Amino acid sequence: MNGTASIDDPVLPTRRRRFRWGRFGGGFLLVSIIVHVVFIGGATVFVVQRYEAARKLTFKGGPPSPNPSTRAIEHKVQLAKKQSTMSVPSMAKRITTTGLAKIALPDMPAMPKLASAPTKMAGAAGADVSFNPGLNIAAGGAISGGAPVPFFGFKESRGGGALVGRLFDLKQLANGTPSKLEQDHAYPAEIANFVKAGMNDTYLSKYFAGPKPLYTTQVFIPKIPSDQGPGAFGLAERVQPKMWIVHYKGTVIPPESGTFRFVGVCDDILVVRFNGMVVLDCGSMTPSGRAPQKFYNSDGLQLKKDMAWYKGLGRGEPFQVNAGQSYPLDILIGEWPGGDFKAFLLIEKDGVSYDKDSKGNPILPIFKVAAGETTRGGTEAPVFAKTGPVWKAEQPAETAGAK
Repeated sequence: MNGTASIDDPVLPTRRRRFRWGRFGGGFLLVSIIVHVVFIGGATVFVVQRYEAARKLTFKGGPPSPNPSTRAIEHKVQLAKKQSTMSVPSMAKRITTTGLAKIALPDMPAMPKLASAPTKMAGAAGADVSFNPGLNIAAGGAISGGAPVPFFGFKESRGGGALVGRLFDLKQLANGTPSKLEQDHAYPAEIANFVKAGMNDTYLSKYFAGPKPLYTTQVFIPKIPSDQGPGAFGLAERVQPKMWIVHYKGTVIPPESGTFRFVGVCDDILVVRFNGMVVLDCGSMTPSGRAPQKFYNSDGLQLKKDMAWYKGLGRGEPFQVNAGQSYPLDILIGEWPGGDFKAFLLIEKDGVSYDKDSKGNPILPIFKVAAGETTRGGTEAPVFAKTGPVWKAEQPAETAGAK
């Protein structure tokens, strides 16, 4: 017509309104997503804060240690307690006992630990077994009463009776020059002459002697490196670990009358002289010429085919005593070529029925002149009775009257 639109013509704005509604819908969706993200983020922060607060409250353990060193000590103590409680079950499977006697077994070779305190546990059939980690000579043992006795003795008299031991080095003279004593033949011959001379220290006066004695109440030394002998006397830098001897002497008093025998062995020298008579000589050499006629291959010993002389604990000659009477006693132990060293001295009384080990050998007590625990460490030692008669020793002459 004239080009003017009529009412019935198609209305173009209808398409424009649909486009605007789509844009409005897209904006609403974007705003909704932003709101949800903000809400979820806030909720996450709130939950994490509440969890951290609860966690701190749960693990709060009291006031902190005053300094780092104290905290380190507390940590080591806690670890030591944990290791102590956890180590017992695994050990228990390795314990075998026979009979109803209370016995103490030698230590197993131990792995290093943070603490050196012994772990005690009750074994089967009433056995009381003690283990100690490591080779520390200051560790405790299983026989009750008294302080642990170091392998070669205490550095000073502890106010009671003891056997006084001196170390002699036959490789050097008293002035420190080499003695040129031949090891394989001259050394054994010199030890034999010393024993035949009544084990009088004056015979050894030409050789170097440690200036400080040790005081012991028992001789029970599990297998250890032989350099620990001179080391115990403070002579590690002065005396090489071979051709040395230790002579213990004193006066002992038996607690009861009867007939007794010393039982023991040493790698390499063990000679026991009681009341002027040699009653036991058991080692790789026999200076007295009187080897034992009977041996106890006790549990715990490690006999080897290449050591023909090592047959177990030698059973000595019988000797009679009266309770309360004093008797002189000499004990000689020593190392010959170097390497490993061990020495054990037990006591057996005729007429007493002892419990037996798995091989039928009697389980004997350690010969002791005072109550004291056995020293732990080493890698070989025989089983021994936990209880037994304790002899006495007179106070050493050089410490009499000393405070």
